[in-house]
Amino acid sequence: MIALYLALLERPEENAAFEDIYNAYKGKMMAIAYNILGNHHDSEEAVSQAFFAVARNFRKISDKTISEREAYLNIITKNAALDIYRQRNVRDALPIEDAEDIPDEKTDVSDEVLSDIGYNRVLSAIKALPELYSEALYLFNVTGLSIREIAASLGVGEAVIKKRLQRGREKLRDILIEEGIAV
Repeated sequence: MIALYLALLERPEENAAFEDIYNAYKGKMMAIAYNILGNHHDSEEAVSQAFFAVARNFRKISDKTISEREAYLNIITKNAALDIYRQRNVRDALPIEDAEDIPDEKTDVSDEVLSDIGYNRVLSAIKALPELYSEALYLFNVTGLSIREIAASLGVGEAVIKKRLQRGREKLRDILIEEGIAV
């Protein structure tokens, strides 16, 4: 697969640098995609799309600092995974003809299904926030990165991330209350 990415590079001398980035970040990018998508196949597709974007724009990122490069890779991986997530949800949407088969509110539903629905609603609410807060909350709560790791990957101080998390949580709480989810 790496040969396809290398073929997109404009200069042969970029091959070694691209391979270094590929080998250093592929695992982390897979973790980010998997946390969004929940399955290996779609995660591989998201990482593949991200690396195609890297190869097409390699000159732009090759001169970045390590933290800027890592932030860029995290963001394009997240965006590729979110695109696949959205496509999958549209593809898997229930046809209107089947709407009568949806159980009414009185139907007994397992706690596991309810927690999945709650998680998905919260995740959607996080994604609806302004990117400044959404990114920090997502990286902290969904991918499990520490404040230090988030700060390094985004190229800002830890205090900035703490403030973004605080403000993001406040905005998230408002959205969830508005949607009727008890917090």
